[in-house]
Amino acid sequence: MMKSPLFWKVSTLLGCILLLLVPLFMVSNLISERESYRNDVEHSLRQSTSGPQKLVGPLIAIPVTE
Repeated sequence: MMKSPLFWKVSTLLGCILLLLVPLFMVSNLISERESYRNDVEHSLRQSTSGPQKLVGPLIAIPVTE
């Protein structure tokens, strides 16, 4: 085992960095999941609400008798 104080300081610092990276990756993963869910919902809404649009003007019906 190394008895150098520098070794312990560096190893403690690296350990802290690794421990802090775990929640960072968890939050990053959560953000990705929510973005994916949002995109799925937007796609679903577009498919269900918007279809081909028609432009129809006023229509006059004149009865014809022969």
